[in-house]
Amino acid sequence: MRNKSILLFLALILVAGVFNACKKDNLPVSNTGQVNSNDKINQLLGNFTDKYATFKSGKWLKSSEKIDFDSVMWYIDGAINFNYASGLYSFEKIHKDTIYVEVPVDPDMKSLLTNVFESYDESLIRIGEKYYANTGEYKKFIMATVSDAGPLPYGKRKLRIATLTGTGLATQSGDFGNGESYRFNRDAEYNCNYQPVPGAPLVFEAKLLDHFNTVPPTGCRYYYVGTPTIVEYDYEDYRINPNVPLTNYLDYKIFAAHEYITTFNDDILCLEYDQWGMGIHEMQFYYDNLVDLANVWIDQQGNVPYPKSFAEAEITSLMYGQDNNKTICHLPKFFFKLKIQSCDPSNPYFPTE
Repeated sequence: MRNKSILLFLALILVAGVFNACKKDNLPVSNTGQVNSNDKINQLLGNFTDKYATFKSGKWLKSSEKIDFDSVMWYIDGAINFNYASGLYSFEKIHKDTIYVEVPVDPDMKSLLTNVFESYDESLIRIGEKYYANTGEYKKFIMATVSDAGPLPYGKRKLRIATLTGTGLATQSGDFGNGESYRFNRDAEYNCNYQPVPGAPLVFEAKLLDHFNTVPPTGCRYYYVGTPTIVEYDYEDYRINPNVPLTNYLDYKIFAAHEYITTFNDDILCLEYDQWGMGIHEMQFYYDNLVDLANVWIDQQGNVPYPKSFAEAEITSLMYGQDNNKTICHLPKFFFKLKIQSCDPSNPYFPTE
């Protein structure tokens, strides 16, 4: 996967050489002949954005220039984040939306630049519709991830664009407090004390995003770009002590419980402090393990030219099995992408037409 990402990145550099062949402002090269990858990506996406602006102004001269389909996804993904992403806060709520756009491709899986600009333009409008529909204070666009959603009739491909938007400032920071409790299920609206709080998976996702979203230098921001590496974690692979009988209490590094061991009641369904007089907050226990799992993947990349960073989490809550023999658990999925620094401000306004 890493080798494929590196080859794709190098291919994009070659594409960019064609993409900018008629411009004098080619990519800057240092004295050693090496270009900083962060600067190179900003340059590529800046050039794409300039050409898109020319297209929008009506001054774009139609040409036969084409780029391959992987590059189409890379540029649209990168340009959205390069121009609009600015998730610099700890958010109270993360809004996840999905839009779809189409792009024509020829039999060799290449697209005309004009068609790429048209698809990018449509993606901005559709993302904007979702973005403006989300309500809440301190709203910021965090990230877009573009992927291939498959072929369409008449020589087209469908692109899936998943987005994250944050609203509100997180009221919970640092470790979980002794009085906090959360239900295990993602769609929960109340905890076991009937207080209006989200389900544990949503809380974990927001805190992980905040934890790994490090503060950039003053006047700068981070954004994520490129195809993500997606890692899923099965709780069964992370049993803490296989030599100790299961008790439905902190048996795994990832939340799970089995009805054949203990009847599901609030002690099982709620993640809280000091159950069984252990002085442990279950939310803190599972959250710390999720952070560790993400760091393990980040560290195992080794000394690669373009290491990926934690970008987002998607934690599903499951319940399966027959009556009196059900299992409940969390299924974490982590997304790792290239993290790029830009010291140009993002655009806070998506186009509406």
